[in-house]
Amino acid sequence: MFKTITDKSQMIKDPVLEMEISSAYDVINLFGKEYRMYKDEWKHHVHFKCTNNCDANCAFCIERDSRHDGGNPKKFYESCSQLLEQLNEQGMLRTVSITGGEPSIFPLINETIGLINKYDVMLFSMNTNGRLLNALDRDIVNGWLNISKHSTHDAHIFKREFEVTPEYLAEIRARQPRAKIRFQCVLGLEDGLQSLDEVKAFIKHYNDVVDDFSFRSLIVENKDGEVPQLFKDLRDWLFPHCVEQTIQDYYVYEVYDVEGYKPITISWSNMYLLKQYNESNNDNFLEEIIVHPDGMITGSWNKKTLIIKE
Repeated sequence: MFKTITDKSQMIKDPVLEMEISSAYDVINLFGKEYRMYKDEWKHHVHFKCTNNCDANCAFCIERDSRHDGGNPKKFYESCSQLLEQLNEQGMLRTVSITGGEPSIFPLINETIGLINKYDVMLFSMNTNGRLLNALDRDIVNGWLNISKHSTHDAHIFKREFEVTPEYLAEIRARQPRAKIRFQCVLGLEDGLQSLDEVKAFIKHYNDVVDDFSFRSLIVENKDGEVPQLFKDLRDWLFPHCVEQTIQDYYVYEVYDVEGYKPITISWSNMYLLKQYNESNNDNFLEEIIVHPDGMITGSWNKKTLIIKE
């Protein structure tokens, strides 16, 4: 299921999250084997998971258990290069993200950014905690820096003496003139934003230095996970301003245009559903493509499932 709605009268107030494979798909050949991917071009997601290492300690991180897995930067880079070339040759290179762990501490991060910049991708993003962005010497061309930021003062959440301040973001903008900056804020954290008033103050505080606010609710423990009340309150406030609603299997994504503010997006996702589907999928259908830190390429965040290249 993949449905985008821009007609307010057709928007669904309480969409249901469920895995449903569309009958419309593309056939793709990777490393000598055929796979299927959604026909919709926005569903062709490639994730470069460059490292498991991270200098933050986010309690909600679903990658915490893999932080000690080994990596191979040279093999990772080679796998990324081969994958990009094969996708590009077949006209199926669409969206690429660099993620981790923390990408900015990956030894070949600048080379990896430069590699992606060689291709005409629809969307390029990098997920980061923001601390070492001034170490990047390659431009994020026509892409997004998605900075994990969960309250106005959140050094205690990361257990580090560092804050992403408006002044710091001004420095990053000067270094990355072609990149857009988005705050990725997870709601429902014990030490995060606690009320709708705090969320509004947070938006106002950073409104002049970011291009987009993204508020998320993550359901990772089980498929019946409860959405935090704060997320419900935020959505109730924003819903009259919704300009686009995308319902896509395990997540819902909505865009809001509130007068006086930069665009605000919210999303809620059930990663349990995606994990459950990917780990039981034996029909060579790729929801997404992941290059892991050791260079392995799979169609699942679980390296033992849907192996494309070892």
